[in-house]
Amino acid sequence: MNEMDSKYTLSYPLILKIFTIIFSVVTLGGLTYLACIYPIQSQNDKLSLIGLYIFTVLFSVYFYIEFFTVKITVSSLGIKGKSGWKGERNYLWPEINEISYSPASMWFKITAKNKPSLRIHALISGINIFQQYFIEYMPEEKWLSAYEKFNKTRG
Repeated sequence: MNEMDSKYTLSYPLILKIFTIIFSVVTLGGLTYLACIYPIQSQNDKLSLIGLYIFTVLFSVYFYIEFFTVKITVSSLGIKGKSGWKGERNYLWPEINEISYSPASMWFKITAKNKPSLRIHALISGINIFQQYFIEYMPEEKWLSAYEKFNKTRG
């Protein structure tokens, strides 16, 4: 049995999850501290503070959903993506029409007939394992452009 016979689950690295927690605590704590030591003096101050809280909470929620719920599982049969955004999606290797890559957004995009697309961010841990699988189990014309673009941006 070789390395490609196993299932691998890919997720965002721990450092991004730690960043999310620290960002949330520091920004919300900092805003609360500032609100305590600098009393609100006008309606504009109050609206500004509320706006900053809303922005910070929304920003934090986005990163929690992205970094803590996204899991990509690759195997010899295909790929499964799970996230807090779109639930679970399954693709067999033969049903995938194309894998593309956008250097601007750093996303691999998997498209398959009659299925919604699946995006995989290049920052996910194990992106090289994902590449090994699609190279092994898909025809080259379906992934070559994405592979070249990704590796060109890596330097």
